[in-house]
Amino acid sequence: MLTLWKLSSGAGLFSFRFVSLSLSQAEPQLNPMPVSKVQITNGTADRIVEAAVQLFSRQGFAASSTHEIARLAGVSEVTVFRHFPRKKDLFWAATESRLRRLRISKELRGRLEVDENPRTVLPGIIAVLVETLHHQPETIRLLYLCLFELDYGADRILRKHLVTLFQPLREYLTRCSSKGLIRDVDPGIAALGLAALIAAHQGFQSVLMDGTSLCVSVDDAIMTYTEFWTKALLPEHALPGVGVSEVLP
Repeated sequence: MLTLWKLSSGAGLFSFRFVSLSLSQAEPQLNPMPVSKVQITNGTADRIVEAAVQLFSRQGFAASSTHEIARLAGVSEVTVFRHFPRKKDLFWAATESRLRRLRISKELRGRLEVDENPRTVLPGIIAVLVETLHHQPETIRLLYLCLFELDYGADRILRKHLVTLFQPLREYLTRCSSKGLIRDVDPGIAALGLAALIAAHQGFQSVLMDGTSLCVSVDDAIMTYTEFWTKALLPEHALPGVGVSEVLP
């Protein structure tokens, strides 16, 4: 699934319109979620949040109404407002429900903490980002909305969930830079740039790149980004083809 954002003039400065492209077939229509008595009594808020995730991530904040969300969740609009007094409250709940899923595995975190060589760690870091984009595309779309449609209040929520994801990477790159394992670059910019480039390229590659540059599978994307960032971050003497003894200090 490739998600493109078309920029158009609208209320305020800009508005974004989502266009989803599938390599195999169009996305199925969103149908109301099946309701059981257990779900009605215990899972109403969860059903509303999940419906909000689906609609906000496909249509954006402004174009998604609480009426549509209620219909998709199989509840009344009054019930929606009983759980979430404002539409923005529902959006933040939907966004947080997906941001909680973003995490670095204990295994990868351990490799970062012992300063494993970047040549072997970078593929693991990139795999986390690519697989998140592939398996949780709605998460990235909701992040875009936080930045472009609902900037007020976004800092608190993004800081709460993303710092735990990026801080270990930034600290790892800082230590690697001091040891000469990577180039002398700003670790914060490098960490953010790595994630931002992958997210942007996945969304815009079919529009801005020629056919030879397209990543057609998860494995292909991981390999392509690993090669790029290995060349970008590692000093010349540490690039592939040079003996390991020359890489380690």
